[in-house]
Amino acid sequence: MSWQNFFLSLFLKRSQRQLMRLSAQHRLQRTRKWMALNRSKPDPAVQVRAEVIAGVPVEWVVPQALATQNKPVICVYFHGGGFVMGGPNSHRDMACYLAKKAGVWMLMVDYRLAPEHPFPAALEDASVLYQEILQRGIEASQLVMGGDSAGGNLALSTLQFLRDSDLPLPAAMFYFSPWLDLRNNSPSHQRNASSDAMLNASLLNESAQSYAPDMLRGHVRVSPLLGGMSGLPPCWIVASACEVLQDDALFLRDKLQTSGVVVGYLESAKAPHAFPVLARWLPEARSALDDTALFIRQHGMAARPAGQASGEQRS
Repeated sequence: MSWQNFFLSLFLKRSQRQLMRLSAQHRLQRTRKWMALNRSKPDPAVQVRAEVIAGVPVEWVVPQALATQNKPVICVYFHGGGFVMGGPNSHRDMACYLAKKAGVWMLMVDYRLAPEHPFPAALEDASVLYQEILQRGIEASQLVMGGDSAGGNLALSTLQFLRDSDLPLPAAMFYFSPWLDLRNNSPSHQRNASSDAMLNASLLNESAQSYAPDMLRGHVRVSPLLGGMSGLPPCWIVASACEVLQDDALFLRDKLQTSGVVVGYLESAKAPHAFPVLARWLPEARSALDDTALFIRQHGMAARPAGQASGEQRS
């Protein structure tokens, strides 16, 4: 464990204890405000611009060196935040780092949030955005799809919907600490209850209730871990051994392997939930993003110009 991880985990645990003293409504208000602040550090080597595609706000994060590339690999990314918070500001540092390392254009999706816009609003945003991208002449082989935490849920749900609708799928997919079963009853919820510095049962259940009523938590579009995995593209998963959502990542890996999907898995022993997002602060995050970039380079080569070198995936 790096010293940065040690002190950040202490800070996160202390913040979680303080947060749990508040009412659910005040917790949501405080964490939304905190996630919405722009703490990102400008990177002169990366262009950042906003756009609206099919009515969905997005943010393009593009390395300057690739801004004129004819057929770039585009990573459609869904941010985490329990379906109730987060956005471009909370994930821009990660997007800049991964865009440069993987040599891709990051398309950060600012989907509608609950409780104002409960299920299926976010999934509708994701599906119409993807179909509009294809209608603009971008080939599915140019695309990679990813997300962290609730964003990982949305990415996998979207891919299952696209597959079931016989629409072309991206070349690859990746997930950072995905939250895939909103019933929140896997063994790691108890096993890692005391070691998770960010999440607990109360926070997850509050977010699940905001996103989808209790009666919907077992729906395969709400909990995509319960859905079929066959026919999905190659996958890369990053998780932490000490987070309550560890089993969501492990069960996804196992179901993909059983379905014949190529899958790579990286697990950190001590890092916090969705730690790759913390690229600005944690060396563990940057290392995980380096591995993710290698995976993207390996599986996104169909859209790359002839002669461009690829990296090797490190599992």
